[in-house]
Amino acid sequence: MGSFSIAFLETLVSIGVQPDRARSLVEMFDRSIDERYGLHAQILATKRDVAELETRLARDIATLDNKLVQGLAECNGRIAEAKVDLVKWLLGALTAQTALIAGIVKLF
Repeated sequence: MGSFSIAFLETLVSIGVQPDRARSLVEMFDRSIDERYGLHAQILATKRDVAELETRLARDIATLDNKLVQGLAECNGRIAEAKVDLVKWLLGALTAQTALIAGIVKLF
């Protein structure tokens, strides 16, 4: 029995409740509290639960941040390659157009 239970038992005895009856009442009260605690323990989070969740979330966020940075770097590389290809095709098309115009001008 904890200090509260002992104090509760002594109070019951002091007001005239028979010791055996007082003891069973205190035990029933303790069981009731234990049952409620058991129900709440399944639902409520402790400070430790919250701290563990915070640690996991921080680790997951860091992992996602690294993946995002890597994905952006890869995307930037692809964009740069696309720009180079686009410039090559544009220069080729301009060269062909210039040659075609020059050929048409020579015909007339």
